[in-house]
Amino acid sequence: MRRGIKILAGVVALALIGYGVLAIMNRPISREAVNAKIQKSLNELVEDDPLLSSVLLTIYSNETGYFGQFAAGTKNHETKEPVHVDSPYHSASIGKTMCAAIFGKLVDEGIISFDDSIDTWLSQDTLEGLFVIEGVDYSHEVTSRQLLSHTSGIADYFEGPVVRGETMLERIAKNPDETFTPHTLIAFTRDNQEPVGRPGQQFHYSDTGYILLGLILEAIEGKPYSDILAEQIFRPLGMDDSYLMLHHGEPSDIIGIYINGIDYSGKKALSVDWAGGGIVTTMKDLLLFMRALEAGDIVSEKVYAEMSDFAHKYEKGIYYGLGMMYFDFSELSFLLGSMTDLYGGVGATGTFMFYDEKKDTYYMANFGSLDYAEKGIEELIKIRMIYDRMRVD
Repeated sequence: MRRGIKILAGVVALALIGYGVLAIMNRPISREAVNAKIQKSLNELVEDDPLLSSVLLTIYSNETGYFGQFAAGTKNHETKEPVHVDSPYHSASIGKTMCAAIFGKLVDEGIISFDDSIDTWLSQDTLEGLFVIEGVDYSHEVTSRQLLSHTSGIADYFEGPVVRGETMLERIAKNPDETFTPHTLIAFTRDNQEPVGRPGQQFHYSDTGYILLGLILEAIEGKPYSDILAEQIFRPLGMDDSYLMLHHGEPSDIIGIYINGIDYSGKKALSVDWAGGGIVTTMKDLLLFMRALEAGDIVSEKVYAEMSDFAHKYEKGIYYGLGMMYFDFSELSFLLGSMTDLYGGVGATGTFMFYDEKKDTYYMANFGSLDYAEKGIEELIKIRMIYDRMRVD
């Protein structure tokens, strides 16, 4: 699940100029003061914004030894039950990073190549109509790498335009309890959308492409994608609170996830994600996952270099690799020229799994609202400005 992240430099500059001045003028502060300022900032954000029910944040740094976890707000707008740092939530497109990592493991094992044609594993019935341009079917040219990097030319069922019928967001708003399967999601693109171009010739973010990737993994492994995730990622890393939502029973008891004002946390329409997201997790588990990626415990250094080759421009200052995004803050705004870059997984509902390589620091956050795909980045920038003032003894 994804929403276009269009962070205009002017907007960021206006939003942050006050914070930038404070960061420059104020002296370093203690860890205790950093903790207090971050918690106060999150509390005020939830109190002042009716779009939010909660915010979760974790900062873990090998460089400074800092480990801070924060929670603000309530489980949803209908309850006074507070959230906690270990509250489970829907991680949206962060699941794409896990999908890419599983492909990377299979590449390391010599079972597949990133450049294998997808028709090696998927039938013509599955691929029918998805890559046809002016009567020519290009499905035989599409590779796993292109699906992983959003360069296959396939349409996006979740937020892409339709040539007939209603959009997916309109559909789930009308029926929040509609259940989707991978094949009904592919059929939506086949029946209602058109490719954006030939394989390899453009970047176009596509959840449909990641549905195909999930089907490829099922064809290779001979088991459900939910089991593949558990066997390849969750159990080996000790991610005990993570699972693929709606594929082992009813909707999960998770923090509110708001899309255009509707809370989908208890709705079956969240099955709209699957291999493009759909994973319920916690900040602790995502920290385990991202640290394992960086440590080489999931894929080899060679494969990870391919995953983190951010060659495709997403928006100004934002680039895409294989299942991961890179944020160059100096491109986003001249005021952020000194802020170190981040990369990792990003979800449309304001959920983030980031690593700062230069400072060896991890950031996990969840805002739980489609309105925070962009705003969440701005809030993280403000939090980083507080954290970067911390005095290191």
